[in-house]
Amino acid sequence: MISDGIEWSDGVGVPTGVGELRGLATEFEGMDARVILRRGGLVVGWASIWWRETPMMDGRRVGAVGGFGAEDGDAAKEVLEACCDRLGDEGCERVVGPMNGNTWRSYRFVVESGGRGPFMLEPRNPPEYPGWWEAAGFSEIGGYSSSAVPLDGRATLPPSLAGRLAGSGVVIRDLNVDDYVAELGVIHEVTLAGFAENFLYTPLGKDAFLTAYLKIRDRVNPEFVRIAEKDGKACGYVFAIPDLEAAARGETPALIIKTLTVDPAAKCAGLGSLLVDEVHRRGYEAGFREALHVLQFDDNNVLRITRRHGGERFRRYALFSKQS
Repeated sequence: MISDGIEWSDGVGVPTGVGELRGLATEFEGMDARVILRRGGLVVGWASIWWRETPMMDGRRVGAVGGFGAEDGDAAKEVLEACCDRLGDEGCERVVGPMNGNTWRSYRFVVESGGRGPFMLEPRNPPEYPGWWEAAGFSEIGGYSSSAVPLDGRATLPPSLAGRLAGSGVVIRDLNVDDYVAELGVIHEVTLAGFAENFLYTPLGKDAFLTAYLKIRDRVNPEFVRIAEKDGKACGYVFAIPDLEAAARGETPALIIKTLTVDPAAKCAGLGSLLVDEVHRRGYEAGFREALHVLQFDDNNVLRITRRHGGERFRRYALFSKQS
């Protein structure tokens, strides 16, 4: 007989009597433990926790709660309290979530929305979840947003910027799809350098990076991936992809600016803006009339590029934290 209450497991496989639960983290995400809550034999709350390979905050490693789901606020509170207690026992002084271990995996809740349908690769959650976390003692520690930018084919930067960067040795090229794996290796190196100062940053191994991007190989259009090189070494890139989820709903798809980063050591002021301008222009020429600048951290300089292009926010997200 399955008893009610909190039940812990090591996260390998699915506990007895558990069917498909929305948002359930997979064992491949390296969780350290999983918790479920049962009432009347039914699962009414669940989450996974990480404490071994999590980001640092204020010089201390945090515990992470992700893969979360609950049927009501009481279940959410009981599950979250169990997670915080366990992470405290493991030596974590602060708990962050929702985050499946680190920011390379699923994290953040949608907390405000203008009603636009979800885009491909966007996090999604029932609207009650953020309030349930706050009722359990969590508060927001990081804000993010997604904005829509109209495309009209016009450049927003003076030609002198491109001339200055070219004069300093910067060359911008397309992704070489015939050597896709090697190109991903190049992008991985730039990503590590460009993201190193990001909030809750943890480095991602090359194999894990390749695995993630190999999954979307068939969806990648090389015209929408621009790689900047300086003196023969990659120093920045922009990675854009059509919103195939919107297209599947019968809507006119936008071009998603998924990732933009520049290696600060290259000292190429304005390169990020130029990369975005180029991919916007190519998107317009391919028939796109809107770009989505997505999941941008509120304190990130990239937001200035979005504002320069007249971006209008349509979604806001948040990451939450609590002392364990």
